[in-house]
Amino acid sequence: MFDLCENALGHLKGVDYADVRVESYDNTMITVMDGQVQKCLRYYKKGAAIRVLTKGAWGFQSTTDLTDKGLKRAADAAVSMANAESIRLKEPVEIAPIKVCEDEVIPYVKIDFREMAIDDLIGLCLQWNKAIKVNEGVARAITKYGTINADKYFASSEGARIRFVKPVPFLGLTAFGKGSGGVQSYSDDVGGTGGHEIFAGGDPIPVCEKVGLEAVALAEARTAPQMRDTHVIFDPDFMSLLTHEIVGHPSEGDRVAGREAAWAGTAWWKGMEGETVGSEYFTAYDDPTVEGTYGHYLYDDEGTPARRKVLVEKGVIKERMHSRETAAMFGVEPNSGMRANTYEYYPIIRMSNSFWGTGDWKPEEIIEDTKEGILLVGARSPSIDDARYQWAISSQQGWLVKNGELAERVKNCLVTATSPVFFKSIDALADDTRMGTADCGKGDPLQLAAVGNGGPHMRGVATILGG
Repeated sequence: MFDLCENALGHLKGVDYADVRVESYDNTMITVMDGQVQKCLRYYKKGAAIRVLTKGAWGFQSTTDLTDKGLKRAADAAVSMANAESIRLKEPVEIAPIKVCEDEVIPYVKIDFREMAIDDLIGLCLQWNKAIKVNEGVARAITKYGTINADKYFASSEGARIRFVKPVPFLGLTAFGKGSGGVQSYSDDVGGTGGHEIFAGGDPIPVCEKVGLEAVALAEARTAPQMRDTHVIFDPDFMSLLTHEIVGHPSEGDRVAGREAAWAGTAWWKGMEGETVGSEYFTAYDDPTVEGTYGHYLYDDEGTPARRKVLVEKGVIKERMHSRETAAMFGVEPNSGMRANTYEYYPIIRMSNSFWGTGDWKPEEIIEDTKEGILLVGARSPSIDDARYQWAISSQQGWLVKNGELAERVKNCLVTATSPVFFKSIDALADDTRMGTADCGKGDPLQLAAVGNGGPHMRGVATILGG
């Protein structure tokens, strides 16, 4: 594969900078609903992405024609794009220097899902789907299984030569329960970077059964009451979405710089580096080096070595996620934030694993210390303003807390707050940080990226809108 990279670079003499990604993807998708296979797909694709910087402007072209003629055609198109862009560009692009690496990263897997027969995988999906239907109260059970094996070769005009293989299996589980309160859904998932042992080592059957039981119980629950400025306790699954939407996205350098406004893409804390925006319990990271996680990698798609980024430390803004370009704009070092969905796309700044730091409370201690409030379990969907200042997030379910005890399960819980007020209200953080999975959408055209998000149980003050 590096020979293809070299061929492409050979057609890019005279540019200021160039990089080439040659990538292949081996994908499987299986969907089962109520014991019936709805989708079964296994496919393979391969192509190259060529990016150039010349005359102060970027140019990009992808291709599936990996012949010398095809690579030359793509290289010429990328240069032509950069030349055209340079005419209208007000400020020339600069890129910060990075350590130029030669490396090969191939994670060890015990069970290679690519070697498993498709019939065996379908059988497992049917088994997991059946396990969701724990009783007659489960009206619908949905199982979504997917795997991606990405094999990526990166080469740059600076001399970088990096191969990175990323195997990612994923299992999504959803149940719709029916009861006296109507129909309610409940979901959970299992996934990470590794082989099929992610499922074999931690049997999904108990997770499947839990999804079914929770959906049925939720269908019998009453609607959450409205609770203004009350104590809210978020579980790690709720923290996954909160951290993703309210901490991760507004910490992306392109959004802080005001250059990525799509999909609620600005940041209320622009220009506030070094300022206090939350309590001492607010510490958050973005770290692609955490092995086994959904957002794991050791090099981004610019060849920058991965490292942990301290986004916020004890309430003080520390770092943003950067590309080489935004790092030069901010006068900082690049920190491995650039990724592309596949070779068809230009890389953009993305989260990897964004998560809240760990505290020293036990989850039960936070509940026992709360006289009145609500525990929110799991998350459904967010509603966010463009700057991610004002937000509302619905949970999968809630538990009213009275006198330090869980008193009653409730449904249709929506929590709303403004970011700075909520961050400063946080007064308890547990020691049970857990990482979830997400397929994050960003950019125009839209790109999906595998990311990990999470945190521990946390308590703050917000408003609950029931109904």
